[in-house]
This record gives sequence, C-alpha cells and structure tokens, in this order.
Amino acid sequence: MALIDKLLARSTPGTQKRKTIVRVLLDDAGHVQDVVLKMSCGDPAKDAHALDEVRKMRFARGQLGSGTVRRWHELAYAAD
Repeated sequence: MALIDKLLARSTPGTQKRKTIVRVLLDDAGHVQDVVLKMSCGDPAKDAHALDEVRKMRFARGQLGSGTVRRWHELAYAAD
C-alpha cells in the first residue's frame, strides 16, 4: 500500500469523498484498450464499478499533427 493510501485511510470516514483514480489506454479511435487501478477510493466494490464503467466509455479521437495517438490517460471517477 502506498504511503498516500495509508494516510488517506486514517482520515475520518465520511468527511471526504474519495475518488477512484484509474489509468486508461486509448487507441487512436478513442476506444478503451486497457484500464488499470492507480489509486483506490477505499471501497473495493466502488473501485470495481469504476473500472467497469471506464471500460464502457468512448472518448474523442486523438490526433497530434498527422500521426495518431495511442497513450495512457488518468481519470478520477467518483461513484456515489
């Protein structure tokens, strides 16, 4: 467990909404190729829900100049 996760786990429950941070790999068409949990919100069920929802998302086509873009992006997902 990362130090930041340990420190956040000590905070008083319910005083702060935690978001699930995920890394998502998009292809040049904006389709999700892979999703990885970067930081947990503290609730495994919410983390799993966030990963499932991000896998279903579609994003705008990415291009830089004349080449296509396939790279990782970070997203914060808050499930209420």
